[in-house]
Amino acid sequence: MEFFAAFVILSPILSICLFIAWYKASNSAAKQRMRADVSDRDNVDLRRKVADMEYDVQALEGLAKSSKAITQEVAVRLLKDSVKHLSSKLTPQNFTTTKSKTLSLFEYCEKKGVPVEKTLQTEILNELKKDYEEVVRKDFAKQEQLRIREKIREEQREEAERFRELDRLGKQEQTLELALQRAINRLKDEHAEEVERLREQLREAQERLQRAKSQAELTKAGYVYVISNIGSFGENVYKVGMTRRLEPMDRVRELGDASVPFPFDVHMMISCEDAPALENALHKEIRHAQVNKVNPRKEFFRVELNEIVRIVQKNQGRVDYVAEPEALEYRNSINMTKEDEEFVGAVMGEFDQEN
Repeated sequence: MEFFAAFVILSPILSICLFIAWYKASNSAAKQRMRADVSDRDNVDLRRKVADMEYDVQALEGLAKSSKAITQEVAVRLLKDSVKHLSSKLTPQNFTTTKSKTLSLFEYCEKKGVPVEKTLQTEILNELKKDYEEVVRKDFAKQEQLRIREKIREEQREEAERFRELDRLGKQEQTLELALQRAINRLKDEHAEEVERLREQLREAQERLQRAKSQAELTKAGYVYVISNIGSFGENVYKVGMTRRLEPMDRVRELGDASVPFPFDVHMMISCEDAPALENALHKEIRHAQVNKVNPRKEFFRVELNEIVRIVQKNQGRVDYVAEPEALEYRNSINMTKEDEEFVGAVMGEFDQEN
């Protein structure tokens, strides 16, 4: 009974204690679950942030690599342009200076953090050497042209003197022939002393005249030219000729006068000691391509330019040539619109009236 009474009295207290214990236990579990949830969320957020950071780092590294590659590419391009500019100033006397400036460019790139690879340096220096060789070759060709031009000038002076001599000897021959004929007619004896003397003088005059004529034909220095006129004759038709003029382009301009609708384009202008020999060699090997089979003196050939280049190089050595004709007036004519044609015609007409 006392136990029951005590139980009855203590039951609410026990209940409260039990509730408190349960609450604490439940609260502790909830807190643990909450902590676990918070921890999980934090871990997820942290992992996301770490992942984002790693992505950003990778992006930055990629951007850095890309920027470096772009910087390197731009630097190499600027370097090559700078070297190209230096090469354009090459002369036969300044290779060492130009090479030194090129090496300084390599050092400058190194200091700025964009070093030039050794293979590229070697490539650039080898290209510089090739450019120098080309400059020297062209300079020698230019000097050779000047020498040939001076030789032509000298030969023309000598030739003028020879023609004066030829004219004098020709007149002397005519005078002696006339004197001989008069002596024969007057003396009525072809073997008279005066006739024999005049005959001997005439023979000597004729020999001198023949020697002078032969000497006049010995002048050989000049220019062999290869020209085309696609507007007048079509493609792959070339005129191969020679001239001994001091200004060989005068001959080309002369050929492109009013007799053809468009001017000629020059593919080769070769100065040489023996221009007739080179011209003959060319004509001989491309005779099969002669346009006018009846009159070979026209000197027009339907042939590939490479074939002409090959023959010239075989007989003369390396030669500069222009592969594609400019044909400026022809191309402008075929591409001209009706409006432009009327405008150009009107302008030309005004100048014709003024002149």
